[in-house]
Amino acid sequence: MAESRFVIIGLGTVGRPLITMLSRDIPLVCIDLGAEALEAARQIYGEAATLIQGDATSRLMLERAQIGEADTIVICTTSERVNIEVARLLAEHFVVQRVIALGITQEGIAELERYGAEVESIFTVSAIGLRNRLELKTKAVHGIGIGKNEILEVEVHPFSRLVNKPLASLRPQRWRIGIIYREGQIVVPTGAVTLKPHDKVIVLGDPQAINTIAQMLTFRFEAFPREYGDALYVYLSGMEGDRYLEEVVYILDTFPLNQLLIFHPPEATSRAEKLLKRVDERCSEPPIVEATPLLPSMAIGGIMKRHSARPALVMLAPPRPVGVLFSFISERSEKLMMMELSRIAGAPLLLARGTFPYQKIAVPCFDDPGLQQALGTALEMSSSVHFEITTLFATLSPYIATDEEIREFEMMKKTVPDLALLFKKNVAINQLEGNPIRAFRESLDSFDMTVASIGSWRTDNFFRRVFRPDVCWHTVKRAPVTTLLIPSAQSAI
Repeated sequence: MAESRFVIIGLGTVGRPLITMLSRDIPLVCIDLGAEALEAARQIYGEAATLIQGDATSRLMLERAQIGEADTIVICTTSERVNIEVARLLAEHFVVQRVIALGITQEGIAELERYGAEVESIFTVSAIGLRNRLELKTKAVHGIGIGKNEILEVEVHPFSRLVNKPLASLRPQRWRIGIIYREGQIVVPTGAVTLKPHDKVIVLGDPQAINTIAQMLTFRFEAFPREYGDALYVYLSGMEGDRYLEEVVYILDTFPLNQLLIFHPPEATSRAEKLLKRVDERCSEPPIVEATPLLPSMAIGGIMKRHSARPALVMLAPPRPVGVLFSFISERSEKLMMMELSRIAGAPLLLARGTFPYQKIAVPCFDDPGLQQALGTALEMSSSVHFEITTLFATLSPYIATDEEIREFEMMKKTVPDLALLFKKNVAINQLEGNPIRAFRESLDSFDMTVASIGSWRTDNFFRRVFRPDVCWHTVKRAPVTTLLIPSAQSAI
């Protein structure tokens, strides 16, 4: 049997991003009902993936997939009923070493655990966390506690930022190290104890906080944006000014990328030629240029497949302002286009407004998961590009804010120092008053870049957009500075 043979069942918002993080040396089987999802997996993983279109709740289909030969099976459809049925079939008819499944309800999670699956809640799961568990670096501790992933066993990666550091220097907040296992011995954690490579550590605390520390302990962070890919994808509509072309050069000079891929409509050929003259030999591979009449979100999948270049960043011009009459229609189409582009590329989008060099970075705070993604990325970037980071908070109205919104606001204010401590960086906090959209917009005049998560965007219907605007989307759309959009946790995940 091949070593570390993995099976992923379900290639939606959880399964597909997971594929992007797995080593291409691992034999992988992907099972999904949809032909498009399987083709997207082939574009991401290449010919090393075995793709099977079919219903995983069929025992015959699982037998055809030789499911019994897998080391680990990840059941990550977004239907809990399907996940439970697949787990039942595996438990009753196959001998499988390890099953990881997504659960939604408490009853569903309990049933999945009865069938022997390690369960991740769909509301807290992350692609990095799943990838680490597949590589046997992180696993949840079951049977004790309240079963909300508040206890994790983590193996310390040799290249972790926290290795060879005394525990006292970590200054944990909302999490603690309970015990350390080292070479068959128990090490009681004290401030003077230093973490060593391959230590197995029991981490306890708030699930979101320990998910962050688990990533720090297990994952070797590559220089941004190489954790996503090694190619800069640049879209030219033909309307961009010279400052846009100069920002492409700045990105190539600033970040470690091997490939430049330019795609554009046929009428923008002259702009592409002008950009090619400016990039010189800034990449180790010759630039690729492709003309396409399709929108970026429709074109990028085929381009990725044809050239086998994984996007690290996708750069395009920001949406243009439109009249009030068409604002609702254009807002939704632009938003959906960018969300789809980010989902297919599996990489951040850079809306270039020419405000480089990046020296002052703003991270507007909309929700705690999005803040963790955006601020974590900004902090990671700061390891190679030295700049100031400021988080922006819009004060909640005491008259209309719900109890849940107030709790999340307080949670975000705790997240900022937690992440800053992990990366050993200074992060300023700026609290704004008044209308959030206007306050964020006006404050961004003082910065060179803003970083946000697409996962913070909402896709409400017309009437909800009228009475409850999407603050994150409007901030991004009106920002006067270059904006970095991080893929949502369920697609970057």
